[in-house]
Amino acid sequence: MPAVTIDKFDIGIYIQYARRTELIEQVRQQYHMPEAQGVPAQALIVDIYPKLSELDLLMGVATIHAPWAYFFPPKRYPAQRRSPFAFHRIIPIFGSAEGQKEEEEKLDSIECGSPEEESEKTTLKGCFQQIEKINELIRYIGGRIGQFLQG
Repeated sequence: MPAVTIDKFDIGIYIQYARRTELIEQVRQQYHMPEAQGVPAQALIVDIYPKLSELDLLMGVATIHAPWAYFFPPKRYPAQRRSPFAFHRIIPIFGSAEGQKEEEEKLDSIECGSPEEESEKTTLKGCFQQIEKINELIRYIGGRIGQFLQG
């Protein structure tokens, strides 16, 4: 295969390059890019209206593709899918904090008949403690989000 050098290119390559350069210059003129250097760096355009993507990020709903239509959610949608910051408990099936305390008391009242059961009981107590720590973190994060939205 012979070596290709710049002097052996077809003239069409140069014509395409010239057209592309001309198109780029038209875009620069259309958007007034040469004049943009005269705008001071301190100039700021404030847009206080939230965009749809900003609201999606704020609510914890990330769209994967650009939707072509929006519909109202089904009536049971909030029960089906929630943002992790919409509630303050990681396992809401326990109910309130009192419900979780009752479950812990039930666990404490169970008699163990073997070392294996004692080990399982200890593991479950550890799980309850970890769940409470995570719930505290969720409440803390929710509080910080609230402060951020206020300020």
